[in-house]
Amino acid sequence: MDLIKANTNNLAALWKTGGRLAGQYIEEPSYRLSISGSGEWPNKLWFTKPMDMQAIMDIQLQWNMDKLSLPVWGDDLHRQELMLKAYGFEEKLTQVAMSMNLKDAPDHAERVIIQKVTSKPLAEIWSQLFQEAFGYEISADTVSRTMNSIEYFIGKHDGVPVGTAVLFVDPNGIAGIHSMGIIPSQRRKGYAEELLIHMMNIARIKGVTNATLQASDMGKGLYFKIGFQQDFIIKTFIKHKN
Repeated sequence: MDLIKANTNNLAALWKTGGRLAGQYIEEPSYRLSISGSGEWPNKLWFTKPMDMQAIMDIQLQWNMDKLSLPVWGDDLHRQELMLKAYGFEEKLTQVAMSMNLKDAPDHAERVIIQKVTSKPLAEIWSQLFQEAFGYEISADTVSRTMNSIEYFIGKHDGVPVGTAVLFVDPNGIAGIHSMGIIPSQRRKGYAEELLIHMMNIARIKGVTNATLQASDMGKGLYFKIGFQQDFIIKTFIKHKN
């Protein structure tokens, strides 16, 4: 399996779903745009062909870049990074793309139970928890509009919400685990590991054999512990504000 393609295809399908159902999704010959209707997600620009200077110039003329983030990856990551910085972009985030065969997944979580988001009131709770955990907004409206295609979960212990997670199984049958975060007051209690185990087992029950995710450098130790492997690096850039 091409692990880079599996991981990035899942991301692209997720961003497309978010824009198409809750905002705006645009396909151009060399790039894609997924723009939120509210909140800060997806707001993504990504290239489907080798990035070049003319394409960047054209995009900057057509679109307000202040609200968009631009992820890049691949063998020419360094070239893309230099090009973006030359055009006034700055690095926002570096992530480690990881994958795992779910036949090796742990099968039990001790304390955390999960609640799937299936209503607007639960979408409000999920959105609030996500903002507390990550510091930016996926709006409750976006969650509500996409929850039939993207699975959102609230993790709880003894009835108290502790964090969020997303599971997105794409048309290729890859399970992407996203937006997995614990709110600050509940960190360092082992809840993230249990949330992860739940997501892996839901995917396995669906018949999915492989899971992908993107981890921060600080958080990747958890995923190594569970059995994920590191596949490649994704860097996300934003435009300098004038």
